[in-house]
Amino acid sequence: MIGPRSLYLLRNADREEKGLGFALAGNFYPDFLLWLVDDASGKQWLTFVDPKGLRNLDLSHPKLGLYKEVKTLQATLAAQTKPGESHLVLNAFILSPTKFTDLLNVGDLAKKIELEERHVLFMEDGWQIYLKKLFEKLL
Repeated sequence: MIGPRSLYLLRNADREEKGLGFALAGNFYPDFLLWLVDDASGKQWLTFVDPKGLRNLDLSHPKLGLYKEVKTLQATLAAQTKPGESHLVLNAFILSPTKFTDLLNVGDLAKKIELEERHVLFMEDGWQIYLKKLFEKLL
């Protein structure tokens, strides 16, 4: 990446009239929109971030599949973008305050890596670690 970047963190409304939601993810309205803009190139990264406790959540829940759904949307948008227009990269992350060891029926640390590959990051790791992982994955 070239040039300075601007970073915006926006609170998302939790209803259809005002918020940005995803019907295929169980009418999920992520709590935050993290918008990163490369000021020189115009490239943008829009990341949907939702702090979500996972202890009692089924790990096949549609909310945990939003990271895939936004990539489908990104591909659709890219196909409609004219050459030379700024490029938009979409991502979605769940930031879990639930400790990995407190998850029910998950198992060993290999499962933690699998969850991180699905963009589920654990806040227990400390903000320096989970934010580093988030920015590495979104860039």
